[in-house]
Order: sequence, then C-alpha cells, then structure tokens
Amino acid sequence: MKYYFEDVEKQTQLKLILDEWMDTPFRHKAGVKGVGCDCIHFVARVFEEMGLVTWHKKLIPDYPFDWHLHNTRELLAEGIEQVLNVEKFSKELPKSNGDILLYHSGKAASHASIFFDNYVYQSLTDIGVCKIHISDRVLRKQLQFLYRILA
Repeated sequence: MKYYFEDVEKQTQLKLILDEWMDTPFRHKAGVKGVGCDCIHFVARVFEEMGLVTWHKKLIPDYPFDWHLHNTRELLAEGIEQVLNVEKFSKELPKSNGDILLYHSGKAASHASIFFDNYVYQSLTDIGVCKIHISDRVLRKQLQFLYRILA
C-alpha cells in the first residue's frame, strides 16, 4: 500500500505549507492563514492546500467550543474517515510525516494535529499555530487516533 507522503516532493510541499501557517492566531471555527484558525480548520486547510480535500462541511461538523465535554461520539474521527482516503493505525505506531493525530480532551477526540519530523503542528487556544515535539507527555497521554493518508 502506498502512502501519499512517501513522495519527498510532497513532504517538502507540506513542510512549506506548515511553516506558512506558523503563528496564525487561534480563532474558534476559523481557518484563514495569518488571521486565525482552530485545530481542525488548520488541518483541513493544510490538506486543502495540498490538494487532498476540497472545503467540505462533513470533515468539520458544526460544534460548540465545549462539545467534547458532553459527547462521546467521535465526530472528528468520523469526518476524517469519511472525507479523506486514510488508514487508521495504532497510536503506538511510529509516526510518519503527514500523519493526522487526534487527541482526547474530555469524552471524545477534540483536538487535531499534523505530524512532521518529530513535531506536532497544531493550533492551540491562546497560542495559535505552533509545533511541539512528539515526546511531550501531555500529547502522548491524550493521543487517541493516528491516520495515514493513502495515495
């Protein structure tokens, strides 16, 4: 099985896009580079720039800021599995560039990020788009889903 980001040129393109998003402020339900985004809009917009997805409401459900505190349904995982051509892996598997990581914070996965070269690129409340080393203990503890995009 071939994975989308096995191609070095696609990895190079992804890294450029990720770097362009750095320091974009956090804005709930937004996805505009340099202006504001939340975590799932960040992931969706990066992959839109890569040509993997068109803007698609099913990937990003309508949700209040605290939806994950009251619901157990895995809306983010469902959206990713329905819209993107992905393979789900064990969260313990070594990560590959371009992998989508979903984290539990509350009762359901409510945080999304993209893995690249041992860093997790994500948009965090009060911080915005940043990268954190994959060894971060909070990230490791909350990681729930790992998806690899298929070619």
